[in-house]
Amino acid sequence: MRPRLKDEDLRAAALRRLLAGAQKCAETLVLEELGLTHGASRVDIAVINGHIRGVEIKAEADSLERLPRQVQAYGLVVDRATLIASERHLPAALELLPSWWGVVSARRAANGSVVFRRLRNERANRETDAISLAQLMWRDEVHAVLSGMGCAPQLLRAPRASLYAELARRLPKPQLAALVRATLKSRTNWRDRPRPS
Repeated sequence: MRPRLKDEDLRAAALRRLLAGAQKCAETLVLEELGLTHGASRVDIAVINGHIRGVEIKAEADSLERLPRQVQAYGLVVDRATLIASERHLPAALELLPSWWGVVSARRAANGSVVFRRLRNERANRETDAISLAQLMWRDEVHAVLSGMGCAPQLLRAPRASLYAELARRLPKPQLAALVRATLKSRTNWRDRPRPS
């Protein structure tokens, strides 16, 4: 009997094979567990370069109960998304995913390796939300940007929600998205972990 496909199996195989090229590119940040909406949801693997790509992983033992909320959270922030899922999840998952999500099936081969098969390519997500994008930045990062724009000191002392809203108001969404990507890629300290590869 073949061992079940676990999250760590799928994650390691995806990083090693599907995302190997991205990891070698100096202009690309590959980050595991990128928090969205202040940690309410997480991208299993985020690839950040000229856009933000999210990869969601569903192993055999996982359920799809959280997938609708994850799809909604991803849709606010990522430019492209792919679900990598055990074959048993695919019929139900395909019913839950918007058409812009890519889909990759995963199964365990007889030799124990993970076999991927692309069922659907990613397409561009045109519905990202400016404030949700801004929330990928930390308060001090947003504060520094707004300070450089000459914002009033009173505004700079406002709660972070006000700072995110102000940043989203001041920058067109493409410019804001580029700023967010550049900020994430230039971070040297990720608080609870060393800088990702």
